[in-house]
Amino acid sequence: MSRARYWGISTAAVIALVAAACGSAAQSGHGPSTGTTTPARLELASSGRDATASAQEGAPAIFPVRPTEYVLDARLPDLGPRAPVRRMDAPELDSADVKRFASALDLGGAPVRKPTGWEVQDADATLAFIVSDGRVSVSYSPGAANAVGGSPGSGGGATTGSAASDGSVTKGAPSEPAPVPPTPNDLSQPPAPVDVPGADAARTIARALLDRVGVLAGQEWSTDVSDSGGVAVACVVGVPCPTVPPQVSARTVTFSLVLDGTRVDGVDWSVTIGEHRRIESLNGEWATPAPRGNYPLRSTADVFADLQHGKARFTGPQPMTALSDSRVGAPSIEPSPAVPAVTVHVTGVSLGIARWDAYDEGHTFLDLVPTYRFHTRVEGRASSDIVVLALDPGVVTFTNPVPKTKPLPAQPAPSPPPVSGGAESTPTS
Repeated sequence: MSRARYWGISTAAVIALVAAACGSAAQSGHGPSTGTTTPARLELASSGRDATASAQEGAPAIFPVRPTEYVLDARLPDLGPRAPVRRMDAPELDSADVKRFASALDLGGAPVRKPTGWEVQDADATLAFIVSDGRVSVSYSPGAANAVGGSPGSGGGATTGSAASDGSVTKGAPSEPAPVPPTPNDLSQPPAPVDVPGADAARTIARALLDRVGVLAGQEWSTDVSDSGGVAVACVVGVPCPTVPPQVSARTVTFSLVLDGTRVDGVDWSVTIGEHRRIESLNGEWATPAPRGNYPLRSTADVFADLQHGKARFTGPQPMTALSDSRVGAPSIEPSPAVPAVTVHVTGVSLGIARWDAYDEGHTFLDLVPTYRFHTRVEGRASSDIVVLALDPGVVTFTNPVPKTKPLPAQPAPSPPPVSGGAESTPTS
């Protein structure tokens, strides 16, 4: 083989190796958190959801708020340079989806298209779908939609001009009842709720329902069961009231989305099951997480410093705190009396995930973003977590766009009232 030919083959091999290496590098940018490719810039709300502004944007509070001092009890660990961001993609809802929900809930009405989405209603319950950009909110509950007044059958006692339970009307004020001498509060035990499922059975029923309507989408979900119920007792004044044990009338199962072994804050489905194992309510947002990319994180030490100085971005509402400097245009408010500070001890931190309101070309969406969960303790209180955004602000634009109102459709002019009596009458002088 000649030297020239050998050199040509070697050069081609080197070019091929370089091209393959470039292809591997480009692909690695879409993989797990090891990727280095810069993803698209995020546009997020200034705070996670339905939140007030954080302290640096605050205004004088209408009531004294205790200042907070954050103290580190242990060194904060480094939780990595990057983490994934996901967007919740809602399905294109159609009448077949609505019918599937209605069938699973044994709802007899027909789907009706509404300006905000869909609705199914019968004499006993209402199923509603609120559809917006990237969101499908689902709710099911007993009773008719937009009902006004009390519950059915609650006629109550008859008063002047009121209807009694038998439909008769009592005219005038009722006569004064004869005084009743005090008697011991000997109350009989109220009837126990019938066939309310236990916690494990409630989980099984709720999961079967959500699987049937297709909202769990093969994702991992954690579950929590809470009880509801109680007994109301009226007793004669001056006589000791007997103790009546509370009774469980329903159980609510909450499903929380789990990603990468971490429970996502704010992405839940709840199902309430009452007597006779009947579904009493269903609530949730129907969407599936889709990857947006791997984004750089701030260090835990920097985010903790923001927390100390009132600059952290929280996932939910925070109390507005009074600022030392005056704001232009703000009303003058007398300074509140000195309130002692509360000391919050930070014992550690872990990486979390939370829903966050996001925007894209004027449309609203839900993103799932990385957060830092600072584990805290306060003297005399139960331990809790403070959850704040972990993203590097260099890849985020924070905004709170004003929603654009849609003009109402033009209404036709009212028709003139019909002329009664047939022949026209002409006024006479």
